[in-house]
Amino acid sequence: MFAALAIAAGLLGLAMMFLNTYTKTLLIFAWNCFLKPFSKSTDTRDQQAALESFYQGQASIYDITRSKLLQGRDTMLQLSAAHISVKEPVWVDIGGGTGWNIEKMDEFKKISEFKAVYLIDLSPSLCKIARERFAVKQWSNVHVVCADATSFSLPENIKAADLITMSYSLSMIPMFYAVIDRLERILSNDGIVAVVDFYAQSTATLCGRTNLGGELLRHVNWFSRTFWRLWFEFDRVYLDSSRRDYLEYQFGTIKSVNSRNNLLGRIPYYIWLGCLKRRDSELARKINALATESPYLLPVNSSPEMQTIDNEDELTVRSKGYEAAVVNLQKNFPLPSFFYQSEIWRIFYDERHPKYSQFAGQYIYAFTWEDPREDDKILKFKPTDTVLAITSAGDNILAYAAMPNPPHRIHCVDLNPYQNHLLELKLAAFSTLEHTDIWKLFGEGRHADFGELLVSKLAPKLSSHALQYWLRNKKTFTSKKGLYDTGSTRWAIRIAKWVFWLAGCTEDVKKLCKATSITEQKMIWTEKIRPAMINPWVASIILRNPLFLWKALGVPQHQAEMISSTSGDFLTYITDTLDPLIDRSLISEDNYFYLLCIQGFYTRNNCPSYLKSEAHARLSKPGALDGIRIHTDEIVDVVARVRSHSVTIAIVMDHMDWFDQDGVEATREIRALNHALKVGGRVLFRSASKHPWYTRVYEAEGFKCKAAQVREKNRSIDRTNMYASTWVATKVRDLDENASVEKLVL
Repeated sequence: MFAALAIAAGLLGLAMMFLNTYTKTLLIFAWNCFLKPFSKSTDTRDQQAALESFYQGQASIYDITRSKLLQGRDTMLQLSAAHISVKEPVWVDIGGGTGWNIEKMDEFKKISEFKAVYLIDLSPSLCKIARERFAVKQWSNVHVVCADATSFSLPENIKAADLITMSYSLSMIPMFYAVIDRLERILSNDGIVAVVDFYAQSTATLCGRTNLGGELLRHVNWFSRTFWRLWFEFDRVYLDSSRRDYLEYQFGTIKSVNSRNNLLGRIPYYIWLGCLKRRDSELARKINALATESPYLLPVNSSPEMQTIDNEDELTVRSKGYEAAVVNLQKNFPLPSFFYQSEIWRIFYDERHPKYSQFAGQYIYAFTWEDPREDDKILKFKPTDTVLAITSAGDNILAYAAMPNPPHRIHCVDLNPYQNHLLELKLAAFSTLEHTDIWKLFGEGRHADFGELLVSKLAPKLSSHALQYWLRNKKTFTSKKGLYDTGSTRWAIRIAKWVFWLAGCTEDVKKLCKATSITEQKMIWTEKIRPAMINPWVASIILRNPLFLWKALGVPQHQAEMISSTSGDFLTYITDTLDPLIDRSLISEDNYFYLLCIQGFYTRNNCPSYLKSEAHARLSKPGALDGIRIHTDEIVDVVARVRSHSVTIAIVMDHMDWFDQDGVEATREIRALNHALKVGGRVLFRSASKHPWYTRVYEAEGFKCKAAQVREKNRSIDRTNMYASTWVATKVRDLDENASVEKLVL
């Protein structure tokens, strides 16, 4: 065998004399990676000798041949630069090789801004390339150290490292336990560890974990795991799961992203950012606040008078986050990744729970359908209010927060994690972006540079779960159709456009969006669009289809039955919905809901209030969003874990229309709301029925119900007019403690 390899080497050397540079590079790469590892010269226990044998012959072409193989390096560096909070940080790049990482980092954060940069590598050949590279750059603060990562020490004048990176090096270090332990000892309290590397793990390695982060897409099937492990072992690259598992055990997870290299056989790789397990001195306070009332987490930069720690005897209501933290601390695990966020908007949830799988990785609503202007007219929000509201797409949440005198606390509740990912993205955007970018993202629904903004600006404000989701779904904002052609409800908009096209009235629909008078608008609707939309053919094929009602419109069976009892059939209900809107106001000027459905984007003078420039000025102020909490759970679970009598307003949309009249779900939820609301607190709900059956349940459970708006023939109640009625249930009494709490789902 070795004779054959010698002959192959000789023939390769002869061929090199006559080949072009590109072909020579490929052949050198192939020889060193695929043939030379089988030679006797690599059979050694000396790690440096083994590395040098592997890299010496290809050091000069290393960077050229790794650009397609080593995916995610630039993303890891960009995320690191975005998360560094220390001025003049010290950076240690373990296994830095040729210095490509350091040169690339200069694009995201200038190397001159670092106090010192240390490249550690055991290969003399790669270190030589790095020194030559840095000599050209004339960086006096960059130092190349040819040493074993297990024995490297910082100079005496450097107390700790603020950034430690490992780019495809953890998988090549035999004594990885010792290296990871050493990283923990040299990392500063505010420091970050960032790793990008190959991996091959199954869900079996997650046993015993409590939401440390990085579960999404982590599983690699048996064939891929086996193939890539064997393949990379030829080059002394080891994909055993223990490396990543130990890394995540020793450090708290800030961000964790699993991905695939689609250019080269879908090789699995991950990007991970972490910190010391108990880096944040405020963690104990946060856990304590979670235990007493999860929505009252305080940000690290909150005012001193707000940073009060509740007494031990007040820990009568414990959040799921607190319970998860206790479990992890007992096992000496890091806390769940939510505890290491820079922002405290997102409350802990366990993404592995089966109840989240029903959403198939997508949100339903890309925009919110309820009219927040009417909410304020009915409820008259005050700065002292504590509001609980369903998240949906987050538009109304931001509308409440953008008021001149907003409620001091807003709890956002949605069982769909991806609806909350959308809201989290909007909060991050207002915290970091100019109004121009905000408008492109959520006004036009498209931004060509979304990927760049996500990694460089938005990522530090996002939870690990939300970042992973949006990295996978960047095309939401970069595709031609954009944000508002996503979510399940996109099918309703698409089908409406197909109907208009078949009826030959597409141009008339565009004219409707530009009508300048009610007379013109009414004429276009009556003569052109209405006959195409409201006819027996559309009703029989589309509107009476239960699958369309649920998947496209988000109307479940029980609500569809309420619609039928209200109007007789869905076509009549739609007629009673749309006809009055034409006389109410101009769609082009005052009805952004239908304008968006028709044309796929908002206009500057007709958009949700949170997209106005004055709203951006309010929401982008430091601390403006600190009162928002995002819960990924059912309403009954959230309010059961909130301190009693702490909520003044609850807005549950049409959510209760979904319940079975013969079930107990409505009773449980209303009792939970009674527990959370103050006496005098109000619940606002909308319904497809003029007289929803569950008003009787409210009355029986300590509330007084009153219709705020009821739809009548030829009269709209708001700008969407999609519901038959709007109600306010006011809490008039507390329930008996045993009766009210006993049946709560805790």
